[in-house]
Formats: sequence, structure tokens, C-alpha cells
Amino acid sequence: MSRLLPYEEKALLLKISEDDENAFRTLYDIYFHRLSVYIFKLCKSDTATEEIVQDVFIKIWEYRSSLASIDTPEAYIFSMARNKTIDLLRKLARETGLIGVLKAHLELSNNEIEDKLNLADLRRLIDEALEPLSDQKKRIFHLSGNEGLEHDEIAQIMQLSKSTVKNHLSQTLQHIREFLSQKQNPEALLLLLSLGLFYS
Repeated sequence: MSRLLPYEEKALLLKISEDDENAFRTLYDIYFHRLSVYIFKLCKSDTATEEIVQDVFIKIWEYRSSLASIDTPEAYIFSMARNKTIDLLRKLARETGLIGVLKAHLELSNNEIEDKLNLADLRRLIDEALEPLSDQKKRIFHLSGNEGLEHDEIAQIMQLSKSTVKNHLSQTLQHIREFLSQKQNPEALLLLLSLGLFYS
């Protein structure tokens, strides 16, 4: 379905606020494909895209009584979709942690990556998280992530026990996970999502 003019969309929201289900269906038809494309570009996941799009329209209907006051329907709907994406990403970050994310990122860093700025931003965040840690932990993280060495190889190089290396690396990854969680930085979270590292 073709897009409506802003004043036509505003009138459509007014009808929805008055419990007009046909108007809601029209809005759904207008925005479903556009929202799906927008969200998929961020998460690279059909499952997540479907979940977020459905949630957006559910919320629109649940809060329909407030729609009459919306002046810019398109901005309102896409802002809601963005926020829902951030919410899902935060949930995934809490549930899965960032160990797999860091591993996948460091593997990707050796390939040709189109979005150099995003990669640089991710590295900056990781470097910032590592800053207060000891030199020993930083080196272990570098040897594991950047050099791809196994725990026993790192232990031999640094003359440490394998268990010490494993514990230091685990503590470092936990610290990075907590650091990014405390940042409350939607852009950083969306960056991780846009790299497609939370979904296989």
C-alpha cells in the first residue's frame, strides 16, 4: 500500500484512537513492510524482526487512546520500533553476555568489513572497558582475542598456570560485559546488533 500524506496519517491515528479496527489494519498495511526492512537491517534476524514488528503494532493498539495527540505518525512509529529493538538487545545482552560477541568480533576484524566506522567504535568501547584493568589482564585478553592463542599457549608465554590465564580472561570478559551494560548507550547496543552478533 502506498504511503499517505502526513495529515492523512494523523487522521488515520485519530480513527484508531476511536477504536476503528479498519483504520488500524490500514496503518498495519502501510507500515508492515517498511518496519520489517528497517528492523532487519539492524538485527539481521527474521525471528527478531517478526517479534519486534508484532510488538510495535500491539503497543500501538494498546495505547490507541493517546494517538490523537501524535503530530508526526511516521517518527512516532519508527521511534517505537527503534526503542523496541534496543529493549530486545539489552535483554539478549543480559541473557547471553558478550563472550560470544567479542569472539565473533575479533574473528570478523581479520576480514574485509565495509563499515570501518562501526568497527572502530566497537574497538574503542572495548579499549575503554579494558583501561582500568591490570597490564597482565590486558595482555591475556590481547593474546586470546587478537592473536587467537589458546589458554595453554598464553600460559607458556606469560609463565602462568593455565587456570590463572582462564580465570583472568573470564574476569576480563565479565568486566567488559558489565561495563557495556552500565554505559546505558543505545547507540553502542545498536552497533553490536547491527553487526549481527547476537543472532546466528
